[in-house]
Amino acid sequence: MPKADKKPVVLISLYHYDSFSVRMLYSYLKSKNIPVYFLGFKRMKQKPTRTLKNDYVELHDYHDDVTEQDIIALIDTLKELDPALIGISLQSSHLQLARILTQKIRSSLSAPVLWGGSHPSIDPESCIKETDIVCVGEGFDPLVEVYNSISSNKDYCDIKNIWINRNGNVKRNDLRPLMKDIDVLPHPSFSPEHKIYIDEGKVQKDKNIDYFGFGFTDEPLVTFHQTMTSFGCPLRCSFCINSLPYDRYRRRSPQNVIKELIHAKKVNESLKIVFFWDNILGVDKKWSFEFAELYKKEISLPFFAYSHPLFIDREIMKVLRQAGWSITVMGIQSGCERLRKDLYARKETNEQVMEATKRLNELRKIKSPRKYFRIYYDYVKNNPIEGKKDLTESLDLFLKFPKGFIFQAFNLSFFPNYPLTKYFLDHGLISEKHMEGGIGGTSAANWITTFDSKKKYRGFLRRHEYYYLLFSLAQYKSFPNFLIKYIEKKKLFMNRLVVLYTICRIVRFLELTLRISNYYWLWEVITIIPLKMKLKKRTLIRYE
Repeated sequence: MPKADKKPVVLISLYHYDSFSVRMLYSYLKSKNIPVYFLGFKRMKQKPTRTLKNDYVELHDYHDDVTEQDIIALIDTLKELDPALIGISLQSSHLQLARILTQKIRSSLSAPVLWGGSHPSIDPESCIKETDIVCVGEGFDPLVEVYNSISSNKDYCDIKNIWINRNGNVKRNDLRPLMKDIDVLPHPSFSPEHKIYIDEGKVQKDKNIDYFGFGFTDEPLVTFHQTMTSFGCPLRCSFCINSLPYDRYRRRSPQNVIKELIHAKKVNESLKIVFFWDNILGVDKKWSFEFAELYKKEISLPFFAYSHPLFIDREIMKVLRQAGWSITVMGIQSGCERLRKDLYARKETNEQVMEATKRLNELRKIKSPRKYFRIYYDYVKNNPIEGKKDLTESLDLFLKFPKGFIFQAFNLSFFPNYPLTKYFLDHGLISEKHMEGGIGGTSAANWITTFDSKKKYRGFLRRHEYYYLLFSLAQYKSFPNFLIKYIEKKKLFMNRLVVLYTICRIVRFLELTLRISNYYWLWEVITIIPLKMKLKKRTLIRYE
């Protein structure tokens, strides 16, 4: 690997080859004439799982184990690059791994290690004990200033957003104002230049597989382009990082977003779909109309975007659908209005939720680049505060939804310093060991929920599993609602969950098999990567 005249920055992304934020930071450093490498350490993998979603794609994301060979490959690569600064971007579920890697790096190289990303921002006090530098909040200019100081042999102890640990003495600097105009930021880099991927105990030359496992991370082989049109969120849900004061809602101009996508489409001939990871895409009418017009004219590819019950303007939704909106996820979280408001800090009423589901269902009839419109509804499962009355209210709400949606449930997770976590800690419902990143936390290994026929469900877990199965039945057109309510009223199968699960699997199989419209989606999934490319790149089998 060629060395630059100046020592580079190496940005390490853990289990996230496609990381939008790290790739944007890479581009920003490069725009400041700072030599920089993106190093993807370990890839998030998927394996088949037996969920009950009315969907062909049944996936379970997981972290495979980090081997000694993986760490040796990382250290050898870093020694070869000889960086001035090493940055590790980590989420809460990566805390234990980041701690191990930092210890290995510090014992082998002299370059300081900086932690950034979501977890250091939500829990800087614990992070600064483990590393040399922590970036709290936005890291673009702080990282530039730290690098320039190191390169000039100057002290960097007073840089805002930066905490310093020198032999246990911690300096905590104040936060700086957030960037107002994020159009000034360069687009995230997906070029193969200075991109390194380590997995399976070695540097991967041609298996830089993306998060979904369908395509590749770098140009010109990108099939899924992933981006964001905004930072932050206009809402403050108690279980979300946006409940903390480190960010605020800011948005790129439609022209800036389209410029990025024009480049992606031009460079990647196999580009099939765009993923917008904004918390909510259809927030502002003026922005949405301008964006939709440009997207339809210049890009005209199907795209994914999140939706929310409080942002369901019919005109916005229509123009986005006409432009190419083909897949959406809306968080319901709970059908109990009181629990959503008091615990999750969500303001929407059940009437607004119902109206949102009706309007999403109406989008199926609007002409778009793709015939299908996939609607997923998320639910937070295994909340011990959610009792039988709350679950019944949730079931009654789901039974009012237009049929044909896709239900998916996720286990309740607790992140440090979130309002939701503080509530559970204050009321003695959890201890610190249950938080994400801890040994007893959910982590990325078990946040998705699947039925385990060998598990003995007891107490509130049995009740939740029972209602989870009933929620799953509510999505199927061929299973009548009155029968679901009858099962609930008579408590049928409450003590024989395996039987109810089997019924769900049978109904799911019939739904997927007998409905012709499902095959449009299946064909899309199969043909995202051309067969010739799959064979050439040895990725014919997606699951690993």
